[in-house]
Amino acid sequence: MAFVLNKIELTGITPTDEEDIVTHMQDKEISEGTSRIPYPYTLKHAKQWVEDNQIYEDEQGFKRNYAIRSETGKMLGCIGLHFNYGADADKSEFGYWLGKPYRNQGIMTEAIKKMAALAKEQYQLKSLEAHVFDFNIASHKALIKAGFTPVERVHALYEKDGKKIDGIKFVLML
Repeated sequence: MAFVLNKIELTGITPTDEEDIVTHMQDKEISEGTSRIPYPYTLKHAKQWVEDNQIYEDEQGFKRNYAIRSETGKMLGCIGLHFNYGADADKSEFGYWLGKPYRNQGIMTEAIKKMAALAKEQYQLKSLEAHVFDFNIASHKALIKAGFTPVERVHALYEKDGKKIDGIKFVLML
């Protein structure tokens, strides 16, 4: 099933996406701006992530991660719900990344808006949260443009590569 907003589609992730994922992940900025993505990123990482997604979908009966695609079907990035409060909770954190050639075009803002609509309509969530590294200004801007509000600055909330990183919690009531 595809969800379309302004020529951006959110679709399922398949093994055919693995090479595109690896290609995008060669941009170290993606790893540096996220808490869960390693660098360097290999085909083995992509295969494991795609397989984990499929296992989750099979066990839970629904998707948690989506490919962000152009109107031609090209994979531009990914966005997904974490269900960190549980699959039956009324809120969830979510995360996302976008390939470097597609940044600063409003694509991520549109993908975030579509994920918010999907979270409300399909998952009956009442709020979405995004925890963003303090220095990730582009992500802050995309969230604010998509209607999120920064609600809390958290000192040393994250640890990546042995370093403590400050973050900002953004929330959108659905």
